[in-house]
Amino acid sequence: MSGTGRRRGVRLLWTALAVPASAALTATAFGVVYGASLTPVGWRNTMVLGFGGVLLCGALVAVAFGLYDLRDKSTGTRETAVAVCVAVTMFVCWIALKDHQLHERGRPVQAVVTALQAGGGVYDAETEAVVADVSHHRPLGAIGAGKLAVGDQVTVTVDPQGRYGVSAGPPPDDIAWLWTLAALIAALQALLTASIGFSAAKERWASTG
Repeated sequence: MSGTGRRRGVRLLWTALAVPASAALTATAFGVVYGASLTPVGWRNTMVLGFGGVLLCGALVAVAFGLYDLRDKSTGTRETAVAVCVAVTMFVCWIALKDHQLHERGRPVQAVVTALQAGGGVYDAETEAVVADVSHHRPLGAIGAGKLAVGDQVTVTVDPQGRYGVSAGPPPDDIAWLWTLAALIAALQALLTASIGFSAAKERWASTG
């Protein structure tokens, strides 16, 4: 085989190996999201997402070693784009999975606002409305206050299994396009990873040739 043929073969091989590496990243991201969806709200962040984040970072580092050998190379645009794709895929899958499960089992409840309080988390609304079941006066949790006032009644969705916190409004529709969006992002991630693999093979050949 000629030198040109060998170079092409090596580039194609590295490009092909990058695709399952990207698929493994996507599978890990979805696994973290799915694992978080199976846990109660109270200890989800520290237990599942913390462990999953460490696992996902390890997978990203492993891909970086495999494609670049970390030979004095700084992170480039494509590598950053791959990391962003992984993060966005996790976010979209979380929303899609949450909406799907609440669509399947969420229970609409008529609630009343019992108090207003400041949001307690980074992703919480600035002001939250504490709501309770109108029928049984059972505390349900807190939702974004918006224009709600104490004593107002509002329909909320409650997860009977306790995996998701209370949310405003009736159970959501099952939004299929979110899964399509996640698949498109994963495909873009695979293309970016394949291009990184192709470039890595080109640099390897240049350094040894």
